[in-house]
Amino acid sequence: MTKTSEEMKNLVEDFVKVTNIKYEDQTEKIREKSKAIDWQFHVGANVIVSKNANRSDRIHINVNMRFPPQDSKLLVMKNPSFSKAIMEISEICTTCNVGHQWIKDGENIAGLAIFSHVDEAILNRVTFHNTWDNVARVSGHVQKILRSNFSGFSAQNNTTDATIDKSMYG
Repeated sequence: MTKTSEEMKNLVEDFVKVTNIKYEDQTEKIREKSKAIDWQFHVGANVIVSKNANRSDRIHINVNMRFPPQDSKLLVMKNPSFSKAIMEISEICTTCNVGHQWIKDGENIAGLAIFSHVDEAILNRVTFHNTWDNVARVSGHVQKILRSNFSGFSAQNNTTDATIDKSMYG
């Protein structure tokens, strides 16, 4: 039977509660900024779980990595190390069946989103956590790739409300 948006939200909240990881229901905050999101949870430091208003059939799991200004200066197309990192990141994302999107702030690359989704028809605790684990594992590999290509690359995560402002969906 088809799950409603609210049923999916309640299930996801229960799945997140099981982990004992701090989370915040950002639905009201995100609705003030965008009508494109039905609901959204900010889980831990950088995980966003959301449901897009234009997709009734799935939820999205997204890890947003924010780069501090000193790291962003390295992420330019003229830098051969960046081109190499792009290829390595694309390869691992393709192999692991997750998406990725570079997040820009003007002309600068401000971060990278690693994401996947769970179809509504198979949304249960096991598929949710498997997808979450896969996205988290790939984001860890991506950070290793960035650090190995750029000496001194910190790849710190920004845990402020900037995640809401820079969501790849909204």
